[in-house]
Parts: sequence; structure tokens; C-alpha cells
Amino acid sequence: MSVQTIPEMLKNSINLYPERIAFKTKNKKIFEPVTYKEFYHKVEIFGTGLNAIGINKFDHIGLVSENRFEWIISDMAIIGLRAVDVPCSGASSPHDIHFKLKHSDSTTAILEGEKQFADFYSLPHDLPKIKNIILIDKIKIFSNIEDAPEWSVPIPFKEGEKINEKFKSEIESLIKNGNKYIFLSKKAKLFLEDYLQKNSEILFKSNESKKNIGSLKTDLLKKAFIIEKNHNQKNSLSIFSFEEINKIGEKKLAKGNTDFSEISKTALPEDLVTIIYTSGTTADPKGVMLLNSNFAHNIRTAPPTVGIKKEDRFLSVLPSWHIYERTVEYCALAVGASTSYSKPFKQILLPDLKKEKPTIVCSVPRIWESVYKGIMDNVKKGSSIQKIVFNWAIRVGEKYKEAEGISKQILPLFDRAEFSAKEIAHAKRKVKLLSWKYHLADKIVFKKIREITGGELRFAISGGGALTQVTDKLFNVVGLKIFEGYGLTETSPIISSRFEKYNIIFTVGPPLPEVEIKVVDKDNYKKELPHGKVGVILIKGPLVMKGYYKNEKRTNEVIKDSWFNTGDLGKKTYNGKYLKLVGRIKNTIVLRGGENVEPLPLEGKLKESKYISTSIIVGQDKPRLGALIIPDFDVLKTYAKKKKIIYSNVDKLIHHPKIISLYQKEQKRLISKNNGFNSFETVMGIGLLPHEFTVEAGDLTETLKIKRFEIHEKYKKEIDEICG
Repeated sequence: MSVQTIPEMLKNSINLYPERIAFKTKNKKIFEPVTYKEFYHKVEIFGTGLNAIGINKFDHIGLVSENRFEWIISDMAIIGLRAVDVPCSGASSPHDIHFKLKHSDSTTAILEGEKQFADFYSLPHDLPKIKNIILIDKIKIFSNIEDAPEWSVPIPFKEGEKINEKFKSEIESLIKNGNKYIFLSKKAKLFLEDYLQKNSEILFKSNESKKNIGSLKTDLLKKAFIIEKNHNQKNSLSIFSFEEINKIGEKKLAKGNTDFSEISKTALPEDLVTIIYTSGTTADPKGVMLLNSNFAHNIRTAPPTVGIKKEDRFLSVLPSWHIYERTVEYCALAVGASTSYSKPFKQILLPDLKKEKPTIVCSVPRIWESVYKGIMDNVKKGSSIQKIVFNWAIRVGEKYKEAEGISKQILPLFDRAEFSAKEIAHAKRKVKLLSWKYHLADKIVFKKIREITGGELRFAISGGGALTQVTDKLFNVVGLKIFEGYGLTETSPIISSRFEKYNIIFTVGPPLPEVEIKVVDKDNYKKELPHGKVGVILIKGPLVMKGYYKNEKRTNEVIKDSWFNTGDLGKKTYNGKYLKLVGRIKNTIVLRGGENVEPLPLEGKLKESKYISTSIIVGQDKPRLGALIIPDFDVLKTYAKKKKIIYSNVDKLIHHPKIISLYQKEQKRLISKNNGFNSFETVMGIGLLPHEFTVEAGDLTETLKIKRFEIHEKYKKEIDEICG
């Protein structure tokens, strides 16, 4: 497929697969299909509506929403108008939304719903370029029906002369939640002022507010935004519902307007189609500029390489605003496959897997680590016989898969080119010997594990971080194909991937066609290293971004002589065909003695412990390494009960001497010379934390990557104690 632009790809698929299912969306827990023809019509309607309210080519449009069908409609409509979308997670902080909309020079913001609308209104009002807001979901407003604008859902604020219970409940919620806002009509605001005048003392006492009555009233009224029915006539900022834009588009199309399709036909490979802001783990995020030609490379090369076919059914569990999920959805559209939208939560994902029986799932390591832990937990809860059978099956599977890997030469080698003839002959004999045992293990154990995914999964693509070796190994043994890939926002994103023919475990596979990879000395980027040696990964090819928006200095730092510096550390297999990731150069810990330590392999090893949920290795400029560990609290509490450890709360539990001793033994068992670690990589001290890292607390990026700098600052006291 030689398409050069996203609009060309979409139109091509509509012509080839008009009646095939493009997407499945949930309506009251039931998946409803949308054909390619129907999908394009929805894009055309929305795009025509956008054009009618003044959105033209090269305009920048903020798209603040989580994963949903309207996201891909908006995305395709914006790109079809040759405009530029600026995606942002619907769960982003007001600061992030403000920064991205302002820095990107966005003129319109498409917001998912009430939270995003409230966040927008809570921002400093210095976004003069924003002329339109479009709400995917209408917001609730306390108002009489006749006073409410079309983009709102009116809720009565009084019943007779008394306050409506919903309104009262919302006011009480405002007192308790400092980050909450409400929207109301002028009449409702006057009613609220009168109500507060008469009832503030009662509210003050019943909600145990620490503020005095005067400041309580003032704060409440500051959080109450007046919305008038004629808002668009009285303000320079116009607000529309998604539904209203569609109505405008439908009317224009009914009159024979073809502007959207005509504009789409003129799209060029060099058109800027999106500005995606990186997570910003150490500073304000950078706006990655991606062109039609960048996406076209992945669309052109990934499906035939990885093996995506028109018969495939994708289950989407990742946010569409993330480059990885977005490009995979484009690839599915390009070949005529279908995508069903789900969520990465087991209570939603597991039923959807059984219901939809996908053939491909686009995933991240966390999902598979969660499945791995779930399997192991179920084994622990099983009978003695079930445990014996499971452990026997795993032992057989590991021996069989290792022998199979050697015989087929699909195990990675970093110190020599290939296995010897003697090793291969021995492995073939072992495969033959173990074959019946493996197939028996598959029938009684592995098949049941595969059924968790619906039973028809051909493979899963895993990206956005490295799979731990223990996870990779287990799913290889049970016959679940997890094709680990590698990419960055700056590379559109897919650089390399494992696939059916080259499913080389513990690697991220070979590069896609037209992509060059070289590994260079981290102190001298002009010096390419021999295969098997660890260095900095550089990339060249049509997938590399145009640059960072309004940041020429940083662009020139990472792109030199057409080579993009990924900032990742890796090594090629000895034959030069496959890439293995080792860590990130910015994550490298330099100890006081000058030793360089890559934290990711150590953190991956610690995750193998059933008692550990998450860990982060620390020790920059310290004499020794330490580990901040978040326990798996379900497992830990079971352990504490078994050992009769008495505690009043989680904080007491993690500081109990027996618990600290348990984790010290676990880290010594895992981070050892026997497991291939150097003496200076030994973790000398541990600190147990009482809660998970979260996006809200500023510990994780929107893509769930650890913000190491912030965590080092936040837990400086604990790090000083454990690292000396």
C-alpha cells in the first residue's frame, strides 16, 4: 500500500471495504458495529460542521478526551480539513491543558465533557486564540429549561421555593472538594446567593468546614460559573455541543456542500497533521510535530511486516491520544480490519475479551504483568494437585521452548553469531523427546490460560515499555504470542517489532523496512559500536518527526545528520538483526565511585517477587544503591495474617521489622551475582512506601511512565536514609 497521506488512506479503505465493520462502540454494554462507509459519513458530517464554524486548513485544534469513538471521528475530520490536532488526555491536569493549548497556538478546543470544561474554566484566562469550544458530552447546568444553552443538560435548582436536592448535594460537594466547579444560570446564581445568606451557618456546621462563614460563601460563589443561553452572542468564545456541529454539517451536506471532501483531496505528504506533547518527566513537555509522511511510513510498512489482515479484530484498551494506539488504529483502518473500544481494567477488559474474541490486542507491559500476577494468584489459591500440575507444566514448557528456540535459532545471541551444530542437534533431540509432554501440558494447562484472551488471539502487540523477562518467558511457554515492539512519539512511533517469523524473545525485533538503527558510544556519538555492545540508539528513516514545535534548539540537539537520538540504551544481537533495550541514558545512575547502573533491569527483576507491585532503583551520587518499593498489599496482608503480624494500618505494617526483613531477603534473592548482576549493582537499602505511584500525585506521566526526577525530590529523605 503506497498511500502518502491519512485522508488518502481513509478514502482508499472506504472504497475497498465500504460494508466491512470499521469500529464497534458500546451502548449500554452492547457492542454496536459501524461500517467503513458509515464511519466516513460521520467524519464527513463532523468535518463539514467544523469547517462551517470557521476551522480552516493549518488551524491548530486541541482534542482533550479519553479513548472513545468520537475521538477518532474528530481526529479524522481535523486531518481531513488539513488542520492540525493537538491531543491531550482527558485526565490531564488544568496546568497541562493550559500549557498545551497555549503553546500549540490552538484556536479551538474539543473537550470530552464536564471535567475538561471545568478544568478549562479554572485556568488563567490568557488563551485569547481559543475562539471555539466543542463539548463531546453536554455539561449539566442548574437552570430552567428555557434559560439553558443547547450544549448543556438543564437540572432544576429549586422545587417551588425550596432548593432542589441535587443542587443542595452539589453545594455540599463544593464545600468538601476544593477542585470542583458548578455551572448555573443567572437565576440559579441569585437563588444560590439567597440560599447561602439564609443557610450558610447550617452548611458551615454540617460540613465541618474550617473556614469562617464569610470566606466559605465567597469561595463557593467563586466556583459557580454563570452560563447564559445567549452565551455565543455575548462572548468572543463560542461553545457548541458535538451534536450541534453534526447538525450544522448535515444541513450543509444536504444542500450539496462538498468542501470537506474537496479539501481532503488536496492533502500533501508534508502537511503537519498533529502536535503531540511528550510526557515531560523532567520539564515542560515538548510538542512533537508529525507529518502525513511520518504516519504514512508506519501505515505502509507495519501491517505487512507484523501481519495485520482485513479479517483481524482489534480490541482497543489504550487511549487514542497516545501515538502508539493511534497509529495502530490507522493501520487497522488501512487494511480493512475492525476495532472495538474497551478499557484496560480487568472488570471491563476480561468480559470484553470473552465477548469480542479479538485476534489482536494493542497493549502495554503493565497489562501482561497484571495478567501474569493474576495467573500466579489463582495457582496459589488452587489445590495441591493443581499446583503440582501447573508447576510440572511450566517446567516442561520452559525446557521445551528453550530447546525449540535453539533448534530454530530464534533465541537472541549477543556474544556469537549462531548456535553450534552440536547445540542445535542436541536441542532437536530434546524437542522430540519433550514434544508429547508439552502437548499434554498445553491441553491441560496452557490452553485454559489462552482462553482468558477469548481463545482466538493471534497475537498481542506490546509497547510503551519493556516486558519483564519473567513475563515474556511465561507467555512464550503458554503459547500466547506477545510481539514486543519499540518506538517513540518522535518516530510516529513504530521503529521495530517482533512478529511471527522473527519472534525473538527478550528483544524488540528487527527494524521496520526503510528504518536504519545504529548503536553508538554514549560519550562519542560518531563512534558506532560492535554488535552485542550497549550504547545509545540512533534512528534514521521517513518515520522521524519534523521537529519540536517552537523549539528549534532542542530539535537540533536530537536530530543531527538526519539521525534521531532516541536517548535509549540498547544493543544489537551479534548478527546485527535484532535490538534489545537496556534502559534510558537519562535514567542511568552514577554512583559516587563512578559506576554506571541501569535501573530498568534491576526493577524488572524485583517485579518477579510476588510481594512487590512496583519498585524504583535510586542512588544518584550516593555511595550505594537503594530501592523504593511499593508492596503488593493483597499478598502482603495475606503473609502478615499467616505470620500473625499485628498492625493497625498500612504504615505500621510496612515498618514492622518482620516485613522489612522479608523485603530485604527478596531483594537479596533477586539482585544477586547468580542472576547476572555485578557487585556494585547490589541493592544495599530498601524503603517501603504505603501507596502506589499515581498520575494525580505527579509520580507518573499520562502514559504511566515513572517521573524519576519528581520521585527523587519527593522521597529525598527516604533515599538519603537507604543510600547513605
